[in-house]
Amino acid sequence: MRTPAPTPTRQNLLCAAALGLIFLCAPFPSLQVILHAILVLALAPRAGAPLAGALWALAAGWALEGSYLYPHMGGTAWADMTLTLLTGWMAGRWPLEGLKGWLGRLAALTCLHALLVHGAVRLAAGPHPWGRGWLWTLLSLPFWGWLAWRLLQAGAGSGRR
Repeated sequence: MRTPAPTPTRQNLLCAAALGLIFLCAPFPSLQVILHAILVLALAPRAGAPLAGALWALAAGWALEGSYLYPHMGGTAWADMTLTLLTGWMAGRWPLEGLKGWLGRLAALTCLHALLVHGAVRLAAGPHPWGRGWLWTLLSLPFWGWLAWRLLQAGAGSGRR
């Protein structure tokens, strides 16, 4: 049995809340990177709506880069949009049936996201330190993956109006 898709309104509100938290968590870069990954990998991708997901990913990339003050920006936003489009395509092509598959997909996408973002930022801004944000994102994946699953699936398909 496939899980029902969340409503676009609910998903957009969750994306807006996550984007606001990215701005508010600027003094805490490790937490900021985790919120960034939640927005790009879990909340923004939607099967059948690539433009909305790409715009949320673009906003997340610019928000993160704006707080880091890179000399040349754009690498994170490009990597985020690419990965959000890939994730949305995967969600439409291979819908998930349970939490274990969701967490496995997020783990693989988190590793790909770290490599793609660092490679794109290196192309755009030159060599930079990696930091440990990718490690904190992977270590906290069971918590934020489960939370995103619950937030996206709560109320979907309940049959009530």
